Amino acid sequence: MNKYDADKIISSYIKKLFGFAMSRLSKIDEAEELAAEITLQVYESLLKQDNIGNIDGYIYRIAQNVYAKHIDGRKKVTAVDGIEFIPDSKDFTLELMNSESYGILRREITYLSGIQREIIIQHYFHDKKVSEIAKLLSIPENTVKWHLACSRKELKSGMEKTRTTGTLGTEPIRLFNIGHSGTPGSKGDTSTFLSKTVTQNIAYAAYHQPRTINEIAEELGMNPIFVEDEVSVLEEYGFMDKLQGGKYRTNIKIYIPSETSYRTYKEICPKYSRLFAERYFAPILENITEIPEWMHIPDNDINLMKWCMVCFLSNNLCTGEFDSSRFSVKRPDGGDYIAFATLLIKPDWDISDAEENIYGACGDMWRCNFNNGVWWKCWQLDCHWTGRTGGWQNNLNEDFDKVYFWMKNQYPETAINAEGYARLLDKGYLLKENGEYRCNLITCDSERKWHEYLPEATEEITALAREYVAEVTKVELYGQPEHMHELIKGISQNAATMLHTRIMKQLLDMGVLKMPTEEQAKSLCTIMFMGE
Repeated sequence: MNKYDADKIISSYIKKLFGFAMSRLSKIDEAEELAAEITLQVYESLLKQDNIGNIDGYIYRIAQNVYAKHIDGRKKVTAVDGIEFIPDSKDFTLELMNSESYGILRREITYLSGIQREIIIQHYFHDKKVSEIAKLLSIPENTVKWHLACSRKELKSGMEKTRTTGTLGTEPIRLFNIGHSGTPGSKGDTSTFLSKTVTQNIAYAAYHQPRTINEIAEELGMNPIFVEDEVSVLEEYGFMDKLQGGKYRTNIKIYIPSETSYRTYKEICPKYSRLFAERYFAPILENITEIPEWMHIPDNDINLMKWCMVCFLSNNLCTGEFDSSRFSVKRPDGGDYIAFATLLIKPDWDISDAEENIYGACGDMWRCNFNNGVWWKCWQLDCHWTGRTGGWQNNLNEDFDKVYFWMKNQYPETAINAEGYARLLDKGYLLKENGEYRCNLITCDSERKWHEYLPEATEEITALAREYVAEVTKVELYGQPEHMHELIKGISQNAATMLHTRIMKQLLDMGVLKMPTEEQAKSLCTIMFMGE
């Protein structure tokens, strides 16, 4: 056979010969050596032969002989003549594809870094030279060579090890109460980015200890390529931090329930809620018998004002300055918040004495508009006793804009505004009786006067709040990673303020607060300030 034809055949079989070697030896360096020896012997044999009827069978027999002698430890192999007939169906690529080693090789390639993965695929699977790869990726040839050398070592090491699926691969976790403290962005908040179970598990995998993409992938029993994509988004939006050594660490406060925390909270929450209600809230609220002239309350029902006061008085239970800006992340979509979630677990302790789940809340939610001569600011809190659904996503600036302009007689009931009126009625911000509308929100002429109206906590109450914070801090730090400790200590300074819904229940039981009507519930715990 002439040299041109032999070169052409060899060129088309290089990948198959390497595949044959890999299917036999599995170790990269040995396979490369065997493939090179087979290629040499095939080439020399082709130059000596003419009219080869079954080229696949011919080359396959040479490869088998070279491999057999390689196993026997013989360094030099001679060209093979008198080749036996091998059926045309015999195909190196098919054999490689079906081999266990090929599957392992493909798996290990996914564990390489992005650039190394690309270089290996271009070089070994697309037969590109170093110079071609360098041009394609716009990097120096020496860099390509360096990555090839490193990649071969990584592949060799990976193929010789047994990879096992971590706990999260066989027992994936779930998160709930996924939310934020701060301002969400245009794409939503933590719940948006952690809406998928796989993303939740990726985040949890790097929570207690920093992990590389590959380590996270092994923990989840997933292909690193898919993990890499998810981590990329989580890092971009500040839910994971990239550390030295290619490791990632989750920047989401994840509360992990335990029997210790369950028992502690079961004891201290009712205890301190009762003490705060009896010693601070009840005496203040019971002494209020008149509505300030700068407040306007539906039906002049002072009870509605007292519900709002509970939340604002609760803020006086904070025991220290918590600079949330130290921990709040400014995100690409405009969000600026601390992310949090709770691990969903099935308790392995007795919860037959569990309390009714009525103490959750969404707030404090602030909305405002200070543009083009408009000035309003609105505070709202959603809880068990309010008649609202949808949380912060359904608390829209535009609703209060409409109420503002309605109060200014600048929102006529026309066809174009029909949908807006329907929403305000559905939200309960406006009520319609006998064809007439009336506002169902508490409005206040001065935000400053409202804050001045609220009495400060006494030293006794502040000391009580410190006791509670100390108890909570110990519980919250239990089982948490070191990088979350400062945040947890800071948040815990506000722990007593988060008893507001429990205090509401205590005050209801004491008769200090009264249940709102169905109409009142829709606008309960809402104040619209119309002046500074």
